[in-house]
Amino acid sequence: MVPWYRFQRVGMPFNIRERTKRARIERDGEARIVADVKGVAEVMVDISDGRRARSERSRQKIIDALFTLVQSGEMKPSAARVAETANVSLRTVFRHFEEIDDLYREMAHQCRARILPAFDEPYASTKWKDQLFEHAKRRIRVFEEIMYLRICTESRRFKSDVLMADYQRLFEMERQGLANVLPEKIRRNRKIFAALDVALSFESYRRLRQESDFSVEEAQESVLGMINMILACVDD
Repeated sequence: MVPWYRFQRVGMPFNIRERTKRARIERDGEARIVADVKGVAEVMVDISDGRRARSERSRQKIIDALFTLVQSGEMKPSAARVAETANVSLRTVFRHFEEIDDLYREMAHQCRARILPAFDEPYASTKWKDQLFEHAKRRIRVFEEIMYLRICTESRRFKSDVLMADYQRLFEMERQGLANVLPEKIRRNRKIFAALDVALSFESYRRLRQESDFSVEEAQESVLGMINMILACVDD
């Protein structure tokens, strides 16, 4: 029988060395497993992020396609027409937007987000009348930019509670924007305020541009002229 001390290192019996070795191997194995799991998790996150990014790009392509069609004068493009322009399947369109009105609403929302900063810019003048004319010119610039989009969404609002609610919010926002540049005595004069509101409305501008066939310059001159005539009725 071989004496046990032949398997002994200084201060460490054989069985202790073996247990220590096995524990180290187990720890190394667990570390490799943890590292592998983390690696797989990171790959899955990358895959998920990639899919999400592709989905967002696809969704935005659909919105941009509708905007392009409307801006070109196509007031009632079908979902199939939008899918064709976006170069996606019809199924993809309805995967992102269950109802076509949801697509119109998102288009209008993004459009407003682009144009609203124009109304947040400070006015060059501190006089309210000058600010009113500056406000009118800003509105005209925005109306011109989104004319076909607004015609399209407003024509659909009577068949959609969603678009009607959006229209009401936009209407109130425009009235509030007008009120913000007027002194209190003008705001409290219902007839004067209503006249200014009509003169600066999208409907008035649209009729000047389409029914009257005015150029942008002619339409703007007419709007500013109406404002001047209304203000002539106001005592300074």
